[in-house]
Amino acid sequence: MAGLPFPVDPEDPLALARGQSLAGLLDLLERLDGAEEAAVVRSALSAGVSESRVIDELQREVERRLARVRDPGDDW
Repeated sequence: MAGLPFPVDPEDPLALARGQSLAGLLDLLERLDGAEEAAVVRSALSAGVSESRVIDELQREVERRLARVRDPGDDW
């Protein structure tokens, strides 16, 4: 978690997804075994889907994945 531009609560499994930019969320998604989904997001942006809508959906997907795989002992 070092190097993040904001404080992260180690007790909150979704904290890594909060406050992230589009690029940050895409990076997290890829790190959470979501490379194919990240490609879909990039395609949606290229097709003209608004960035705000993409970020909302991306945020939910990253949070869903974090909630599923995050363990309090993990060292992200």
